[in-house]
Amino acid sequence: MDSVSAGLDTIDIVIELPPVPESWRIVLGPPCWLLEWAAQDGSKVSVTVPKETRQISMRFNIHQYEALWGWPYWPEHSIVPYRTRPAGALVPLDIKDRHCRLTWFGGVEAAFFIALRHSSGDPRYGPEFFNWPRFRALFHEAALPEKVLADPWCVDWQTVAKKTKASGFDRRRLVPMLERPIMIRFQPPGPWVSGSPFGTQVLLSDLYEVQDILINAGAAVDTFLSTHGIIAYSWDGAAYFP
Repeated sequence: MDSVSAGLDTIDIVIELPPVPESWRIVLGPPCWLLEWAAQDGSKVSVTVPKETRQISMRFNIHQYEALWGWPYWPEHSIVPYRTRPAGALVPLDIKDRHCRLTWFGGVEAAFFIALRHSSGDPRYGPEFFNWPRFRALFHEAALPEKVLADPWCVDWQTVAKKTKASGFDRRRLVPMLERPIMIRFQPPGPWVSGSPFGTQVLLSDLYEVQDILINAGAAVDTFLSTHGIIAYSWDGAAYFP
């Protein structure tokens, strides 16, 4: 029997999870995953995926435009979902031969997609009508700021979405958020890693005593992760959660 259900317009899709950055794997090990998306009635649907699982089959409505999130987490280190930036994909755009591959850039797109959906403005500029292939092409061109290309999470996607919904998309808005230097106290032992999957490096591998380090921080909350705790920080300050 075909997996497309007559009258329901649903199809079974194999979701492929991305490999985590090498620094996360070295410091934290393989993650579990929390997958999230919105059902047709607007309610949130979530599925947990056990460690070492790279694929899972799920059913989607083939006529529904939706963002799919993939949140890695490490319960053995008390690191719950939402402590890192997510992977993601757009449905049905990223469905190829009944497979949907989550990517780390797809997490950025999913955030922008949801921000567009929830922003007020002209419905013609909603996520269902947005030129996503052209948006992706921008990140393969040299016209965007180097810092944006290195880590797209440095963009204020909420503000970009509000302005896009009001007057249309303008790539000149894709600029890094303002940052301010703050002092962050890192607790031993190391190492620590950034919660962003882009350009992550293992930090303070030889940390054996408390160390204060000056870090550039934005208005949005970012994280550093270790096997014994999490540092959440913004330019308003930082907090350590063991």
